[in-house]
Amino acid sequence: MMISIGINSETNVLDFLPASDDKLTWLNNAITISLFTDARADDDEELPDNTTDQRGYWGDIDLENDESLGSKLWLLNRSKITTDTINTMHDYITESVQWLIDDGHLLAINVAVERDNDDVSRVNFKLDCQLLSGDWVSIFRSHEVQA
Repeated sequence: MMISIGINSETNVLDFLPASDDKLTWLNNAITISLFTDARADDDEELPDNTTDQRGYWGDIDLENDESLGSKLWLLNRSKITTDTINTMHDYITESVQWLIDDGHLLAINVAVERDNDDVSRVNFKLDCQLLSGDWVSIFRSHEVQA
């Protein structure tokens, strides 16, 4: 038995549920961790709320070349959802899951990002993942950017 990590879209809190011990559960967990762990901001990036905290995961100290686990989605907190915000979010998501291809877990990932029609503070995204078998699976997530 494996634990499945999910994000409760109502509370923005992690949910841990029992799940089958298979490649899809592993992939779901890997994507959730990649998207919702805060990657360290670069020195030249604007930080939200005029803070000086570049965040980042403490486990990054074991990574080479100043790499950082996670995504920079947190940099968009409190941003207006514009075309530029959606494009930046697309880039952050793509960058955060690229390791799944680089490390040979997937053949390809296509990312689609769009504003939520029912909640103006939320953006939805879909990751179409090509498994090593050649099959495709879709993983859906959402992210609140305006507080």
